[in-house]
Amino acid sequence: MDDGAREFALCRPCLIRQGAGRTGLRLAGYSECFVCGGLFGRLDVVSDSVASSLKGYEFRTFSIGLVLPPGVQEREDTLRSDLRIRGGETVKSELASSLARLVAKEMGGRRRVDRFRPDVTALVDVGSGSVEVTSRPLFLYARYTKPRGVAQRVLFCEECQGRGCDKCHGSGLSSSPSVEGLLSAKLRAELGSQKFKFTWFGSEDTESTVFPPGRPVVVEAKNPRRRLPPRALRLRSGRGGVSVSGIRVVAKGFEHPAFTFMTRVVIHAERRVPAVEVSRLQKAMRNSVVQYRNNKGKLVDKRIYFVRARARGKRITAEIKLDGGLPVKRLVSGEAVSPSFAEALQMPLRCERFDIVRVWTRRAQSPMKQA
Repeated sequence: MDDGAREFALCRPCLIRQGAGRTGLRLAGYSECFVCGGLFGRLDVVSDSVASSLKGYEFRTFSIGLVLPPGVQEREDTLRSDLRIRGGETVKSELASSLARLVAKEMGGRRRVDRFRPDVTALVDVGSGSVEVTSRPLFLYARYTKPRGVAQRVLFCEECQGRGCDKCHGSGLSSSPSVEGLLSAKLRAELGSQKFKFTWFGSEDTESTVFPPGRPVVVEAKNPRRRLPPRALRLRSGRGGVSVSGIRVVAKGFEHPAFTFMTRVVIHAERRVPAVEVSRLQKAMRNSVVQYRNNKGKLVDKRIYFVRARARGKRITAEIKLDGGLPVKRLVSGEAVSPSFAEALQMPLRCERFDIVRVWTRRAQSPMKQA
């Protein structure tokens, strides 16, 4: 066949897509198709494979992404160039939409296609039939309480400092209980997600107690298989129960709200502190603006709203309401913080421990009904 009279054999879907009745095109079987090479004839088999891969996931919406065998799109480009066909749907686009319709039908019509924000995406290699499923991350807002002796974050192994050793079985992590570790393990079982990212609303020590209603946290569950989280969890730590309450789904990009908190601090002084000095401390720190240098070296201003303190010998116990982000131990000792408790009392002070009594958020984002 010379170039001037070139004719292309196409299966029915590819023929209709180019424009049936056009000179230079003729109808052929799937396996003879110049463009798709029989891919449209395999869609029923591929849709079975996709539906089977999706069975382990909870979702309402899905999308299909395709990997085509080499040469398919190039052959369509060649055909359209030779026959001067402009625009129109591409072979990849039609294969994806046709496959999505078959998958939706196979799943009983209970799922719909959403190309912009699907719950799950199936990346399909239509040549080999392999399917890779990814699930849209789930963002959960909750509050947790914890007893003394439980860390907030997962700690590195004391032996190897995260490098991995026999003591930590190569994980690099400590076996000591933490809110992050306990909650990750429970959510892994509940949601089927293997990886989590935590956004904390401030931090506390391992020896800090967090009292009800708890400190907020946002957890990103990556690639979850299930999308309906529990409302509350009770986690056993061996040091006492960790409680997680008010779990709700929030949108991606949840804005971290500003917060204030109440802390109860136990302070050790170098000498006995009389009542008159405690009174001076309360007055000096009430409604004061405190400046400190954060981890990035930037000077930050935070407010102390009130201080209620009492002293017994060399020990001071104080309840402080302050802006979130202000480091409590440094506020006491005066390390790169001014004014500080040590500055107000004009003596060295050491924070023995601090507890989180209450946390208030200034803005709250409405939970999504479904994710």
